[in-house]
Order: sequence, then C-alpha cells, then structure tokens
Amino acid sequence: MNLIKKILKWLLALTLILIITGVGYYYYEENESSKRDEQELAYASKHKWEWYDKYDRIQIHTIEEENRSILRKVHMRDAYVVYALKAQDYSLNAMVKFVTPCKPNSEIETPEKFSDGTPKKLKCNEEGDALKYSVSWNGKDTDITWDENLGGFSVRENFTYWDFSKLDQEITLSKSK
Repeated sequence: MNLIKKILKWLLALTLILIITGVGYYYYEENESSKRDEQELAYASKHKWEWYDKYDRIQIHTIEEENRSILRKVHMRDAYVVYALKAQDYSLNAMVKFVTPCKPNSEIETPEKFSDGTPKKLKCNEEGDALKYSVSWNGKDTDITWDENLGGFSVRENFTYWDFSKLDQEITLSKSK
C-alpha cells in the first residue's frame, strides 16, 4: 500500500511538473509570436500599420490626408515589402520595397526590359536604405500573381486572396457628389 502511495505521489508530482512546463512553454511561444507580429508591423516603415488580415499577414495603413488606405505584406526573411492600392478606376497598383543599402535618390537599370525594350529601373529612396519598383495592371481584376526578378531582386506575390473590399469601398465613397 505504501508503495502505491509513493508511486501516486511521484505521478502527481510529474504531472504537475509537465503541466507547469506546458503552460510556461505556451506563454513563452505566445510572447515570442507577439514580438514577431510587432516587428512585422513596424518593419521598414515610419507609419503605424495594423493587421487587416492577420491570417494571410496583410497589413493596412490609412492615409488620413487622402482618406484612403493602402495594404502591404512584409516578407522579412527575403527583406522586401509589397504595397498595394487601388486607383480611382479600381485597377490595382503595387510597389515592392527591397530593404537594402543603396545610393540615395539614384536609379539602377536592371537587365530586365519592358516589351518595348526600355530597361526596368529600381529607384533608391531618399534615406538610401531601400530600392523601390512599381507596377500597375489595367482593369478591376485582382486575380494576379506578380512574379518578377529585377537583377537579383525578386518579388513574388499572389494578390488572388487579398481582400480589397475596403479599398474599393473607399473609392466608391470618394465619388459621392
């Protein structure tokens, strides 16, 4: 009987240790996840970003002066950020920001060319800490995958699952008379 009590005490102690360890690990992971989220929201920006679709990692920022929003997705591992907004005709415009040191306000011709033979150019920002490149698509369709390599600076973004409804609503509301 004494042996059974000792075994039960050890099992109870072991169970408590496992529960405490599990709870501690859970809170540690939650804290680390929260830190990663905050780093991602602040990545390569002076503006305040919020989660628009946390599951798909889409962020939103409202440009108060223009009463319109812009969406972005951060790719920290590959050091680039994709920004997307809609034009007044509901067409999609996008920009990629490659976080890398560069000569401020300079332009870099890439080996890639447009269909007319004009070279595609990356532009360095004023701070000299990022290269930018912009694209636009005609029409309202957002079932677009942007896949481009600009002299080693690659972007791949599938806009199919981005929710642009808020941006479309803002455009519609801006047309009120």
